[in-house]
Amino acid sequence: MTINFVINKYVLLLLKFKISTMQRIFFFIFLVTLVACDDGDFVIERLVFENSEIAPACGELTLYKIAENGTEALIIELNASADIFTTTENDVDTLTFNINNNANKVIYRIFDDEVSSSYFCNDIPPTAPLVIEEWTAPSGTIQIVTTTREDDNDGIPAEEEGIVYAEDGTIDKAGSQDSDGDGIPDYIDRDDDDDNVFTIDEYDVVDGANVYTDTDGDSTPDYLDNDDDGDGTLTIDEDLDGDGNPANDVQVGNNEPNYLISSLTEQTTNVFGRKKNEYQRLYSSTIKIIDGFQLENGNQEIKYDVPEYLFGEIENTEAISE
Repeated sequence: MTINFVINKYVLLLLKFKISTMQRIFFFIFLVTLVACDDGDFVIERLVFENSEIAPACGELTLYKIAENGTEALIIELNASADIFTTTENDVDTLTFNINNNANKVIYRIFDDEVSSSYFCNDIPPTAPLVIEEWTAPSGTIQIVTTTREDDNDGIPAEEEGIVYAEDGTIDKAGSQDSDGDGIPDYIDRDDDDDNVFTIDEYDVVDGANVYTDTDGDSTPDYLDNDDDGDGTLTIDEDLDGDGNPANDVQVGNNEPNYLISSLTEQTTNVFGRKKNEYQRLYSSTIKIIDGFQLENGNQEIKYDVPEYLFGEIENTEAISE
């Protein structure tokens, strides 16, 4: 006899017979007690991992979160490697893994003591703490959506640097602004005017706002001007000591480098050449369990049941040099 059948039976009795208010109170207390003592399905409202970060991935491939209390863990095991978070073909890539309790698993464990990363990332888990409860997801889909963004970290928003998006939302690199014509669009070019003075060093920040200096007053800010002082000598050629940094060539008695003083036009005879470009590729992966997420034990008792569950996000950064 199921708990729902019992409750329905007593509700019918309540409707059939006239009973006092006190009897009704006792009746509902009885029902609450009956539900609390039921040996059948038990569904909790939430898991306790909302404030827990995903730990660094390990193994082939284990992702896990440890609850703030230290004694609960939610684990995802995938038949994949960690490079799925940094190997993408598009600005947005989606991977899915069917939960089958074999190659792809979701496991919820409760331990008798606080658990640490060594439990999950060792080939042979330690003997302590002990698992006192284990629940697994019988089905569903693990979805990983990875968004890729590239940034030269020069402090100027990509939109101000002429980034262009295609109709499908991906970045059109070829169509994006390339001020110095070096084949590298400004939003990932740390030296937008190719003068060997990095963009981040060619403007000021005042009260949190970018102020774009224009030394020669030609309406082209210094970070986009390859002749900052307008003296006819390119900034890159005013690197007299040939160390690749025109900003440290300061004539005695001056407070500014030669490339910012129009009366100084001497050119270098020791050409350094162009510096390599460096920028970052940022990967943001959102991990969800979709198509229904249940947790059940060996007796097929259900502990958790929701249509979709956000496991969390993973951030990865890759340095690019070209």
